[in-house]
Amino acid sequence: MNQLLISMRLFFVLLFSLGVRLAVAQDVNFVKVYHPFINKAELLVVDNNYNDALETYQKAFAVVPYGFMKDYFNAAVCATYLGDATNIYKYLLKVAGKGISLDFIKDETAFMGIQQDPNWRNFEKEYLSKKREFDLKTNKDLKDKLEKIVERDQWFRVRGAEAFADSIVKVDRQNASELDHIFDRYGLPGEDQIGCGDGLMPIIHYPFYTVIRRQSPENQTINFSNYLITATRNGRITPHSATHIMATINGTDVLFARHVFKILTDESLAMQGNHFASKLNKWVFRQIDANDEQRINEMRLENGMETLAEYRKKIIFALNDNSFLFPYRSYVGMWSVNDPNIASDYLEGTVVLE
Repeated sequence: MNQLLISMRLFFVLLFSLGVRLAVAQDVNFVKVYHPFINKAELLVVDNNYNDALETYQKAFAVVPYGFMKDYFNAAVCATYLGDATNIYKYLLKVAGKGISLDFIKDETAFMGIQQDPNWRNFEKEYLSKKREFDLKTNKDLKDKLEKIVERDQWFRVRGAEAFADSIVKVDRQNASELDHIFDRYGLPGEDQIGCGDGLMPIIHYPFYTVIRRQSPENQTINFSNYLITATRNGRITPHSATHIMATINGTDVLFARHVFKILTDESLAMQGNHFASKLNKWVFRQIDANDEQRINEMRLENGMETLAEYRKKIIFALNDNSFLFPYRSYVGMWSVNDPNIASDYLEGTVVLE
C-alpha cells in the first residue's frame, strides 16, 4: 500500500512538472526572448563573425521550446565555416524535424564538404528518420484545409481577374471566414503544425499568407492582425513576416517593413535628364527625419525586429549571399514604371542603397 502511495505521488509530481514545463513553453514570448538573439546573430553573420553568431544562435535556442527552421539552418551553416561537424549535424537534424528534405540539404553548397565525412552516411539515416517522424505528426487535415483555400483563391484569378471580379470578391470573403474559423480553432499555423518543406525549396512565407493579404482595407471582411500578433508572440510566425502582412491589411506600414524597393523601367532613355534618373533600376530606401527614424527604431526593437539601418544591412546581404536562409530579400518591393511622373513620385526623397 505504501509503495502504491509512493508511486502515485511520484506520478503526480512528474505530471505537475510536465505541466509546468508545458505552461512555461506556452508562456514564452518569442518577441522578447528569442528574436533579439536572432537579430544579433544575423548581424554577426553579415559581418562574417561566424563563431559569435553560432554562440548567439545557441543562446536563442536555449530560451525557447523550439526555434525556427531558418535559424537552425543558419546555425548549421555557421558551423560549416568553423569546421564544427558536431554542430552541423546537430542543427541539420533540427532542420529535418521541420520537414525539410535531405535532397535540399545535399544540394546546398555549404554542406558539400561535410558529405565526405565518414559519419555522413549514418547522419543521412538519422536525418531521414527525423523527417519521417515529423511527417507522421504533421496536422495533415489542417494542411489540406489551407491548401484548398489557396487553390480556391487562385482558381478565378488565373482565369482572368477582370472577367471574374465579382466571383473573386465572393471567394475572398469565403476564404477569410474559413481562415478565421481555422485560426480560432488552431491558432495561426506555423512550422511545427504544418511543416515548411513541401516544395523543392523550404517554405518561409506560406501560400495562405497571400490569402490573408487579400483582406486589404478597401475590401476587408476580417482583419487578422490580432491572430498575427498572437502568433508572433507564440513563435508561429516571425515578426518580419507578420509586420509585412499587417502593412497590407491595415493600409499603413508603421514599422517600415517595406522599407527597400526598386523602380524598374525599360524607358531609361526617355527619363534621362530627370533628377531621379540615377535611382532607376536600383535598390533605394526612403530617407526620413532622424527623430522619426529613432521613434520607428524603438517600435521595431519593441516588436522583435532590428533598427532600420541594420535591416538595410541584412537586405543587402540577403540580395548577394545565398549560403544562408535570410528571408529579407522577399520583403523588398519591385514595381515596373514607365511614366516619368509616377517614377518621380516613387523616388522622391529616396537614397540609393549601397
